[in-house]
Amino acid sequence: MNQRFDMQNTEPERNRSGAVRRALGILEALVEPSASGHPVSLAELARTTGLNKATLLRLSEPLQEAGLVSRDGLGHFALGVGALRLGEAYLAGVDLRGAARPILEELVADSGETAHLVVFDEPYVVYVDKVDSTSAVRMHSRIGGRMPLYCTAAGKAMLAWLPGETVDRVLALPTPPRTERTLTSAAAVRENLAVIRERGWSMDDVENEPDIRCVGAPVFDRSGAVVGACSLSGPDQRITPSRALELGPRVRAAADAIGRRLGATTTH
Repeated sequence: MNQRFDMQNTEPERNRSGAVRRALGILEALVEPSASGHPVSLAELARTTGLNKATLLRLSEPLQEAGLVSRDGLGHFALGVGALRLGEAYLAGVDLRGAARPILEELVADSGETAHLVVFDEPYVVYVDKVDSTSAVRMHSRIGGRMPLYCTAAGKAMLAWLPGETVDRVLALPTPPRTERTLTSAAAVRENLAVIRERGWSMDDVENEPDIRCVGAPVFDRSGAVVGACSLSGPDQRITPSRALELGPRVRAAADAIGRRLGATTTH
């Protein structure tokens, strides 16, 4: 990118940080529509961000010049190729992803289910890699997508070993039901986290998506800190409760193998 964000000639010092926050809000508002292939109109973007149309147009100009935002012939907005370059640069620098990829591939070959790798983005997990199942029934998850911590296998696997103050913040937030089996109280989630810590792996027992069951396990680095989690996901008709009990230790072993590649010397 040759363009730079330089607002010193257009806004006084006290307004710059506010302008940057609003510009970042535009980018955030375009993430989900762009991922689903649905550019948004100026009016829709104004409703989402709470900004008036004139402000949106002004703030979007440098974003378009930098390639972070694109606008089609109908005036609809989407994330631009510059956002892709940033995302690729970030993922390329994640050592966790490189360490995990061959192990995830082995896990999929062994189980026939879809494997995911996630990192923490409070109060969510973000998918940074995915290896699809060879089955005709595929998961709709995507790299870069976010899911709540409290109802996903990978999220709960991380939450079980994150610091207590982090857990407190996450569970102080609303935990709305995503299926009829979602654990929706902080007490229920904490009880589940205790079980996870005891056995070393977690289960999303059809708690996040209808008809989908997942098992997950945390990944630790050389310092002993949890830096991610891996999981296996599939239809609940295929990953039955009894099969989940078989897959859990395999996912735990895979997570430990990833950790060893990161220099971890102990498991949890």
